[in-house]
Amino acid sequence: MYIVEATHDAAQQIALLPKEALVGLSDLTVPLSFHPWSGESFNRRSADPRLRALEFGDEPQGVVVYLILEDQRRVVVLRVLWPA
Repeated sequence: MYIVEATHDAAQQIALLPKEALVGLSDLTVPLSFHPWSGESFNRRSADPRLRALEFGDEPQGVVVYLILEDQRRVVVLRVLWPA
């Protein structure tokens, strides 16, 4: 199991999300804590596969960008994107 945490910037982005986005985002917490590698590589041209992204929301509308720190069993949410 991985610990899921957010950077200060990501926490600020989360605080600004509408209610429907928060529901979708909260649904990602369990999958991220057990299967963080299931997300898509954020930049396929990058040599660092630890940077991942997962979509969330009904359609889905949002994207969570995160970094997997395997040796620490941590997932760090770096950015939360939601259309305005």
